[in-house]
Amino acid sequence: MRYIILLLLIFGCKEKPSLKDSINLTYYGAAGWEINDENTTVLLDPYISRIKLVGSSTTATVTSSDIQNLGQTDDRPSYNREDFYVTDTVVVDKYIKKADYIFVHHTHFDHAADVPYIAKKTGAVVIGTESMANLLKAHGIPGNQIITVKGGEDYQFEHFSVKVIPSLHSALRNKLYFNSGIISADHKIPLKIKDYVEGNSLMFYFRFKSKNILTMGSMNFIEDNIKGLEPNILLAGSANSRKNMYKYNERLLSSTGYPEIIIPTHWDNFRVPYGFSQDKDIKSKALPFIQEVEKLNIRSKIILPKHLETLSF
Repeated sequence: MRYIILLLLIFGCKEKPSLKDSINLTYYGAAGWEINDENTTVLLDPYISRIKLVGSSTTATVTSSDIQNLGQTDDRPSYNREDFYVTDTVVVDKYIKKADYIFVHHTHFDHAADVPYIAKKTGAVVIGTESMANLLKAHGIPGNQIITVKGGEDYQFEHFSVKVIPSLHSALRNKLYFNSGIISADHKIPLKIKDYVEGNSLMFYFRFKSKNILTMGSMNFIEDNIKGLEPNILLAGSANSRKNMYKYNERLLSSTGYPEIIIPTHWDNFRVPYGFSQDKDIKSKALPFIQEVEKLNIRSKIILPKHLETLSF
């Protein structure tokens, strides 16, 4: 099938291309990406630590044995949601070298918890919700590195522009998920993992020199807010919580004009380190999404990304 050929092509990419006018996308897992061209490096939801979180979550109960049953040994410390979050600075320093901007879809730990450290390390300007801004301020990030948005803004930066789109979080726990809380201005650090609340959700529509890219941080969207955008590349939320939504795939693709390139995102097991097998999650989440999309549409190229490897367009 087409996606098998694409997988072989992707897995063979070992170095980042540096072709002029190309746009390069590197997948960091969860909803995390690096997007760069010859001028700018943008990070999306850069969650690099991938802590070994065990115990009850909003979607399932994960135990240490579930992680060990992947056939590889993860001997890192275990965390539960009552524990304080600690960024794995060794791992972050290994993979994040520079950033000009960081965009954050929402403030759950697997999107936002590493951002303060990365912002300090790189000096990047961070764009996110009030919840994100409060988290950054608590970590001592200066105000000139923080742009607070609500959704609806359409900003021009030096080498690209971005439309900030109000969105919705995935409908988790059999549609029972709802959390209107934010990380408040009086929160003290460090935060417990459970205190990284959603803080409202966004999507981003980037216009670079060569491509327009629409990004998602979860498996939900507001249809009217994305109609008519027509991105070249769609980073499509593809975890199984999409099944809670009415005709998720059909509405997402038709609203965005059937993008020429569709890349599944936020499908992986982000509780294990880079290099661990993702076969179970590929088979149960990513490939079913790809197969569903292929049945709907023959015009788009669908590419399954691999951690830390780069796609160039």
